[in-house]
Amino acid sequence: MRCIGPLTTAAGLLLGCGAALSGLVGQRAASLAAVAFFLLSNLVPDQADDPSLLGLVCGLIATLMGYGIGAAGQLLWSMLALGSTDPTREWTEDPVKLLRLPLFLVFVTLFHAAEFSFTVLFHTKKVEFRAFLLTPVPSAGYSIAMVAALAEFWMEQAVLSNFLMTPRAVSVALLSLGSILSFSGWACRTAALFTAQSNFTHLLAWQKEPSHRLVTAGVYRLCRHPGYVGWFMWSVSTQLVLGNIICLAAYAVVSWRFFAGRIPHEEAMLVEFFGDQYLEYAEQVPCGIPGISHLNR
Repeated sequence: MRCIGPLTTAAGLLLGCGAALSGLVGQRAASLAAVAFFLLSNLVPDQADDPSLLGLVCGLIATLMGYGIGAAGQLLWSMLALGSTDPTREWTEDPVKLLRLPLFLVFVTLFHAAEFSFTVLFHTKKVEFRAFLLTPVPSAGYSIAMVAALAEFWMEQAVLSNFLMTPRAVSVALLSLGSILSFSGWACRTAALFTAQSNFTHLLAWQKEPSHRLVTAGVYRLCRHPGYVGWFMWSVSTQLVLGNIICLAAYAVVSWRFFAGRIPHEEAMLVEFFGDQYLEYAEQVPCGIPGISHLNR
């Protein structure tokens, strides 16, 4: 896997970036490719561990990421260096809109790439398809959420953009805010993963292993669940990047309810594992997501 993954990732990045820079693949085609990828991911068993399959998924994620990087880079160069955008692209009324989908693809694929890389580095015996976190909830819920986000984005471009004209300054501010928050959320979660290392698992641990330690350093000094805080911030902010109103609210509600069900169970296990040590930690450090923890904060 360590041989195949880097090769397919590099090839995917080059392929995606080349497709964007050459203009051979437009944003609508890239959206359809992303939709197909997220839907088809539900056909792969979570326990699948064939190196060729995992390498292929790495390559596909990298291709979407490469497209986003290439398209966003080209647009930013045009806007900042040349002062204009290519009028032959999807729409011309607001070049900021052209940045939304490429940046969304970058932030989403960056998240999944980091999740898989973490597993490869710290859980080498459990490198399975589930490590990509493409199917974190049952019944294809995550894929449906991604498809809904892209559907709302294109519906807004096709229908609402003719009636609702957002001032350029507002569009730039919202896109910038969404990008900063998306990256910050990803960075927070990634820092949580790599700080906890083998103590962090994608599945809840129901039995304490001899190697388990209570991690309170790094980002864990700021909140007890930086990985979940990062996920929450990242997922909701990606909808701000796309300019989605409905999915922004839906992502926030669904994410909060998901963690409202997960965090209390996890903290109950942590109290069982670490006893007073965790209770003292909870006294000093907040949960990170308000209104969820059954402990002090």
